[in-house]
Amino acid sequence: MIAFPTYTALFLQSWWRGTLVRRSLFFATLCAVSIQRWWRQRVFQLKEERRVRALMMYVWPEKSTVLLQSKLRMWLIKTQFKKYQKAAQVIQKNWRNYTRGHLYVLFAATVARRVQNSGLPWV
Repeated sequence: MIAFPTYTALFLQSWWRGTLVRRSLFFATLCAVSIQRWWRQRVFQLKEERRVRALMMYVWPEKSTVLLQSKLRMWLIKTQFKKYQKAAQVIQKNWRNYTRGHLYVLFAATVARRVQNSGLPWV
C-alpha cells in the first residue's frame, strides 16, 4: 500500500492534470466553436452574394426593358400631345382671325346704325 503523503501527492497531481486537461479542452472547444461560427457566417455571406448577383442578373434586363418601354410610351404620348396642341393652336388662330374680322364688321355696322339713328346733320 502507498503511504498517505505519497497518495495525497498522487491524488493532487492527478486532480491538477485533470483540471488542466479539462481547461485546455474547454478552450479548444471554444476555439472550435468560434471557428465554426465564422465559417458558417462566411458560407452564408458567399451564398447571399451569389443569390444577390443572380437576382441582379435577372432584374437588370427586366428593369432596362421596363425603362425602354416607359421611354417609348412617353415619346408616343408626347408626340400625340404635340399634335393635338398644334391642332388646337390652328383652331384658336383661325377662330381669333374670324372673330376679329367679324367683330370689326359688327362694330362698323353698329357705329353706322347709331350714326344714322342719331339724326346728326353731318352724316
